[in-house]
Amino acid sequence: MNFKIGDFVRFVDEAIEGHITSFLSDDIIGVTDESGFEIPVSITKITAVHGDMKRQDDEDAPAEIVGQFIEKGIYLAVTGEQKEGLARFWIVNETSFQLLISISEAKAGKQEGLFSSLLGAKKTVEFHKANFSAVGKWPIFTIRIIRHSNNLHTAQPVLEEEIRIKPISLSDPKTRLDLLPEKAWVTQLDIEKKDIGLQRLKDFGK
Repeated sequence: MNFKIGDFVRFVDEAIEGHITSFLSDDIIGVTDESGFEIPVSITKITAVHGDMKRQDDEDAPAEIVGQFIEKGIYLAVTGEQKEGLARFWIVNETSFQLLISISEAKAGKQEGLFSSLLGAKKTVEFHKANFSAVGKWPIFTIRIIRHSNNLHTAQPVLEEEIRIKPISLSDPKTRLDLLPEKAWVTQLDIEKKDIGLQRLKDFGK
């Protein structure tokens, strides 16, 4: 089986489970458990556990829009404590739109899909996990989002951003978003771009 960073796995011979946070060699990977410790293990000694990454409120029906239609408020957020090891990556939708989300990373000049989802209005979804100790090796995320609503609204273009999270980004103070249970490092994806230049890559938090 082809494992990737962020996969939720269980040890075959021990009562341990966690997320893959590094590849240490061809057949040894690092698995970070709930305590935040990264444990090296042979790739033959783990099995995948499916269905771990879920919305906080996982419902099929879109949220009912009550009151003012909110057009702005789409964020990428990172939660977790650096000393505990595990970082969690979220898309937070404070708008009245439904979002069709596609997230990928660049590899050898091509794109590899990491995550896709339909996210309802006023909802969040977790799309990736990684170890804080490997922040310098975190993916450069290519995020594409289509905004949709059956309600009357201003036409919105497709959002497309390449986001790089540097270690220095995590020195900034965390922000409270109402839809997340804890403070997070946050960057807003749907702010108006006033400067158009050659640099397409957006640093996290900028």
